[in-house]
Amino acid sequence: MNKKNPSVQEMAEKYLKENGYDGLYCEDCGCLVDDLAPCGEMMADCTAGYKHPAPKGEGDYWIKPEKLK
Repeated sequence: MNKKNPSVQEMAEKYLKENGYDGLYCEDCGCLVDDLAPCGEMMADCTAGYKHPAPKGEGDYWIKPEKLK
């Protein structure tokens, strides 16, 4: 049997889900685990994080390093 090796994106999605993270973030972007890297590229400095409401007029959500309290 020839099992397909997972892609980096598949491995990242699995890790994020198994460890309770909501998505990834870096300096100027963030994405949810169910729509990972919609920009088409996952950067080396992307970090696991948690979803937070964005301030009014600043998008739908932000991904930050700490859990929402």
